[in-house]
Amino acid sequence: MAKWERDPVLRRRLSWLLAAAETLALTLNFYLVFSAYLQRVLVAVAPKLLSVQAFVAVALVVTGFCLAGAAVQGFLYVRGRAWARSAFLVENGVLIVLGFLWFIHSILGSGEPNIFSTWGGLLLPLVTLFPLLWPLISLRPLPPAARGG
Repeated sequence: MAKWERDPVLRRRLSWLLAAAETLALTLNFYLVFSAYLQRVLVAVAPKLLSVQAFVAVALVVTGFCLAGAAVQGFLYVRGRAWARSAFLVENGVLIVLGFLWFIHSILGSGEPNIFSTWGGLLLPLVTLFPLLWPLISLRPLPPAARGG
């Protein structure tokens, strides 16, 4: 058994670190992927509906809600809620797939990907979200009964 599995204080600190990293990674990736999909929807539905400033404001407000939700979910993850861990895993998977689809659509649309879809859709999720999958799978925070709370 590894040291972090035996030591409840170290295990709790690792849980806090993982929750913070997951919250930041989800928020950053959500902003980029959501912005790309929002832009595609607005161009398809009503190209002149929002100005650039309004578009950025909408994307930032929705990303703020994502940050708040991920922070609360991270807190619940540290408190030992099993569904929070599962939700983090699902959210990571969904954002990785959406980023990959954005990248593929960019390749199929123009023959070669633009730099924004390459960095924001393919590389950033693979660098920030994909490495967090294994710690989320292997690190289970202590349940409330085991902590004495």
